[in-house]
Amino acid sequence: MTAQIPDMIIWKEEKYEILGYEGGEKGIELFNPKKFGLSPQFIHTACGRGFYCTYKIVSDVLYLDTLCVKDEHGNYPTINGIDASPGEDFAYEYRHINLPIQYSGVIRIGTDFLREYYIHMGFQKPSAYGIVWDIEFSEGKIIDTKDISEKVKEIRGEYHDGYNKRELIDGIYDAFKRDMVLR
Repeated sequence: MTAQIPDMIIWKEEKYEILGYEGGEKGIELFNPKKFGLSPQFIHTACGRGFYCTYKIVSDVLYLDTLCVKDEHGNYPTINGIDASPGEDFAYEYRHINLPIQYSGVIRIGTDFLREYYIHMGFQKPSAYGIVWDIEFSEGKIIDTKDISEKVKEIRGEYHDGYNKRELIDGIYDAFKRDMVLR
């Protein structure tokens, strides 16, 4: 495995990576392709879960905008009136789905990636970004936002510097987490 393709979110016309969210530690996805008849399979080493998404926030409401997925049976049903079209790496893409996501909880997002803190495994951690926000949702609507960039700056480099000192399996397991632990 390698570093994973992150889900993205477009907020205030800026593109951010989703770094974690409440429920992520339990393996819960913001969007579950299985609920739409898809059976995601491994695409390549940078997409072990078989799909990735781009979300958008419009008028403080969370939507799924784009889904890139590889279905193990080659089955690509219509989602919210949108058909899939061939994409890259033998996967298919659904574009402009505009599917409301009824998520309640906090999503942590980041931009301004600081390359010197890159970890070549799993998902990148908040301490590797210059700008980090927590956005709280209730049934898919923003109820609070908090810029935690200064808080993250205080721990910058700690995760990166300690990564190679961990037991191999523990490090890999931790690298794939998309939870709300600030590291």
